[in-house]
Amino acid sequence: MKTLLLTLFLLAAAGARSETLEVRVVEVEDGDTLLVMLEGKPARIQLAGIDAPEDRPNPKFNLDLKRTGLPAEALLELGRHATAHLRGLAPPGTTVVLEGDLAARDKYGRIALEVKLTDGRSLNEAMVADGYARALHAPAYTPLQEEAMKSGKGIWGEAPETARKWAEAGTAPRGRLL
Repeated sequence: MKTLLLTLFLLAAAGARSETLEVRVVEVEDGDTLLVMLEGKPARIQLAGIDAPEDRPNPKFNLDLKRTGLPAEALLELGRHATAHLRGLAPPGTTVVLEGDLAARDKYGRIALEVKLTDGRSLNEAMVADGYARALHAPAYTPLQEEAMKSGKGIWGEAPETARKWAEAGTAPRGRLL
């Protein structure tokens, strides 16, 4: 049984493509999405393992609005702060390193990747550690989020109750966040 499980794990790992590519940021779309050029075409890059509040009305924003019961402007303000922070970390023209499967797309056409600055700093981690995003399906980021919340960093200090309700609502189907 152990041999079968190990074999299945190795086959799954072998099938997962992992690439590294340096690109320039064209635009910061929101607090967890960058626009870059890949093979001469614009590509939307999702910072894998995190979720930032939306900064404009869209289907995800509408879902957050419904789940939280918060005023639209309060949620949008959180999103504007998150977007501004990511723009400060990686403004248009910044060279970033993409790591992961560049061929995989989510239902929104984005490529979920680890994105690093050329000095090796992870934008994914920075957004959570700096308090502008929450950990999403990335247990390694949970302690960063807990520390940001405890220290009142980013949105956790700017609008703690709104940020808490947003974060909890985003995990409603699976249970409470923290």
